[in-house]
Amino acid sequence: MMAIKPLLAAWKSRFNLGQYLPNLWEPNQLGLLAMILTVFAWAIAANVANGLFLVGVQPLELAGASAIIATFGFALLDCLFGRAHARPLNRQNFVLGLILVGLVGADYLAIQRLPIAVAIVLLFMAPVLVVLWTALTSRSLPPRPVLIALSLSIVGVLLVSNLFASHREPIEWIGILIGLSTAIFFAAYIVLSEQVSTTKETIGVMLKTFAVASLV
Repeated sequence: MMAIKPLLAAWKSRFNLGQYLPNLWEPNQLGLLAMILTVFAWAIAANVANGLFLVGVQPLELAGASAIIATFGFALLDCLFGRAHARPLNRQNFVLGLILVGLVGADYLAIQRLPIAVAIVLLFMAPVLVVLWTALTSRSLPPRPVLIALSLSIVGVLLVSNLFASHREPIEWIGILIGLSTAIFFAAYIVLSEQVSTTKETIGVMLKTFAVASLV
């Protein structure tokens, strides 16, 4: 990243892109980019998982294998980059690992029962729940643009779930409920992750979270 910054600055000055190109290294831009990459990665993983389910792999079996592989990956990253802020396992890390078990397990079960698009959309209802939780805890209404965005999200879920179609196949209500549970787990994961992230031990937190999930 340090090598890329001077190159980006040179291109911005050469082609006068400063007024069009935002500072990509600001936390807000990096966070948005990370969230977009998360959506893409989760969609790719859902398609891969669906293909594995078609050849007989069981959802919870895949969830366990995924957690173990991720644990080894984060262990390697932690050895290379994460030791400066290393801390022992605490209760929050343990609870985060248990929530991850529910999130990944429920997500794979939903993908097995529902069309991938429906399962993904239900999963990303989590921000709606996070905003509602924040509003309850802070006892204040979200801004109007946020309320509009949340309303559109709910309408999108209803449309993608095919609930209002005149000619439709029978609705997989159990799959819908499992899909909504992924949103609940994901929302809990986001809220608790925000509390844990204050330690600046990003890689270490992920390592401990997936290690706990692997054991479970």
